Amino acid sequence: MKNYSLSILVLIFILNFNALKAQSLNKFGVKVGVNSVDIRDKISDNGIIHLNKTGFYLGAFIEFRRSVNFSIQPEVYYSANNNKVDENVGLLHIPVLLKYKLGNRLELYAGPESQFLLSVEGQDISKDKNYKKFILSASAGVGFLVSDEFSIDARYNMAISNYMDFGNRTNKKLNFIQVGLAYKFDN
Repeated sequence: MKNYSLSILVLIFILNFNALKAQSLNKFGVKVGVNSVDIRDKISDNGIIHLNKTGFYLGAFIEFRRSVNFSIQPEVYYSANNNKVDENVGLLHIPVLLKYKLGNRLELYAGPESQFLLSVEGQDISKDKNYKKFILSASAGVGFLVSDEFSIDARYNMAISNYMDFGNRTNKKLNFIQVGLAYKFDN
């Protein structure tokens, strides 16, 4: 009975995968770009310090077009800053974006994003309880379609939760401005 159920599950998965692949509206793509990280350090009720760093991001996405103008785009990408000063943070980002196409070339998008803290240079984040491994944020941005395959996008990513929390109203958040290039593969 188990083998029979497993065979049916595998068959359903294969049929659904082929149906998704056959739909020319769904696209797989890769993206790369530069990000500017704003490390917002709240040191007390009255004091906030901002530290800006430049880095990169690299990842992949799938665009599920629901209509001519509306699509859902889950992504997964890695970001890091490559500075040799202070905190060099490595993150895995997983946003789910709702996209709306305005005309032939312009897209607006927004959605929630989960971030997983992977590394902080010079720190053992698995032992330090002040570092939060899961960070919730919100993203919003705009994309310009250069061609059917290439697009340029810019987004702002605002942290909702802290990546460091020392208690006593002292914490750190990560906000990003990202500009990059995306390539959609032809089905």
